[in-house]
Amino acid sequence: MKKKARAEKNYKFTGKKHSGPGAAALVFSFAPLVMFVYAVFVSYRKGGQAQETIGCIGIVAVLAALMTLRVSVREARKENVLKRVPVAGAVMSVLMLAGWTAVYVIGWMGL
Repeated sequence: MKKKARAEKNYKFTGKKHSGPGAAALVFSFAPLVMFVYAVFVSYRKGGQAQETIGCIGIVAVLAALMTLRVSVREARKENVLKRVPVAGAVMSVLMLAGWTAVYVIGWMGL
């Protein structure tokens, strides 16, 4: 009976803590998404003729995604750290890298 009560209260007996840099990487991994939304807005406002602007925004977004991916992976490899937050940051960074890579490939192909 005691085990069931303990499971219902969701106690966690561990010495692991959340990683500060991992949490920061998760927050900053949303920056490329915000930049993507801004790039779409700029492109819409200029009638689809914002190639240089979108290129500059994209380069900054890719660099931000690479930086957050690096920090997330580094923090996820540490031993006494809860892995959920850094892994979420890494996943978000990889998704943003894939999205911006698609934007660049579409731009190079001229679609």
